[in-house]
Amino acid sequence: MTNDPFHRDPFGFARVRMVRIPKWQLVLVSALAITLVLTLVVVAAGAFLLLFPVVVVGGLVLGLVARWRNRGRVSTPVRRAGERDDIVDAEFVVITDKRREEDR
Repeated sequence: MTNDPFHRDPFGFARVRMVRIPKWQLVLVSALAITLVLTLVVVAAGAFLLLFPVVVVGGLVLGLVARWRNRGRVSTPVRRAGERDDIVDAEFVVITDKRREEDR
């Protein structure tokens, strides 16, 4: 007996209930799960086998068309957005005290 004036169960919804599942039901559920996984594997492999050649052929055609369109053109560097003309590329060398003494 508890001191609860409303006579509530002290464990609430946390009671543990043991359920015994027959072995034939476990076998049936596991067979269904294995069948579902194998079906998904077969569908994914089929989609890969259908889409992979299409992507490869499309890439080859795109490469050939791009090469054909750029036949006589000279390759020019691509300008990035916001790139300025007054910036010069340069190489930088770190000069240490030891190197400065060697150069004198």
